[in-house]
Amino acid sequence: MGPRVLVIDDSAIALELAVQALRLAGFDAAAAPDLSSLDERLAEGTYDVVLVDVNMPEMYGDDVVEFLRVQRQLSSKLILYSGLPEEELERKCQAAGADGYIAKSRGVEATILEVARLTGFRPQLTQPLPRGELTPGPEKSRKKRVLIVDDSDVTSKLLEAELSSKGFEVATADSADKATKIILKKQTRPDLVLLDVRMPNVNGEQFCRFIKGNSLFAGIKVLLCSGEDIEELRRICREAGADGFVTKDAVLAKVLVRELGGH
Repeated sequence: MGPRVLVIDDSAIALELAVQALRLAGFDAAAAPDLSSLDERLAEGTYDVVLVDVNMPEMYGDDVVEFLRVQRQLSSKLILYSGLPEEELERKCQAAGADGYIAKSRGVEATILEVARLTGFRPQLTQPLPRGELTPGPEKSRKKRVLIVDDSDVTSKLLEAELSSKGFEVATADSADKATKIILKKQTRPDLVLLDVRMPNVNGEQFCRFIKGNSLFAGIKVLLCSGEDIEELRRICREAGADGFVTKDAVLAKVLVRELGGH
């Protein structure tokens, strides 16, 4: 196992993405979504690198850096890890006395390269990394994959049956967290995400921005599928960077008509 890396981030999506990608690259990566779990992780041993999100709910990341350096006397390399503009991130890094910074906007592949540079570790791949980190070999012919992300079990099952009958390989997820686990893995990464807008915790608009804002997922198309009115769907589609939208009522009506033998 490679160098130990601790990622501190209250965003479940960003945390899962960073930790899984680091593990795929051969690092011994651990996660801490809050200060309570941070204490637990630190009790488990030392870390070579600690990535600290800047905007944490309990403390700002630059305060966490000072706390780790002064109070906990960590000798680890402390790196600010944020979606802030790089100019602001650099200022915070200098003010906090961090060892460096990594902009989330550069994608997970940049994070892996920077952590590798800091530790002098050459990533050892135990399985294929997500596209964008390596140039994969030719892929065997396969069915197009569709991921349905909807917290309504009835809607998911109806859409899954319809799409499967058309020859697609279909997966479902009732939350953004579960969907993230699916798109992270190359063997399950979809070609298209059919995304509900209104979901608990991380909503569809936020999840669409996450997909479209990460270079690893550049090949994934996102189609919003929602009961929102047309103008609201157009706004969300435009602002979140979705590839298009369909109204849920129209889609389900078509499915039900076909199932019931209508025209």
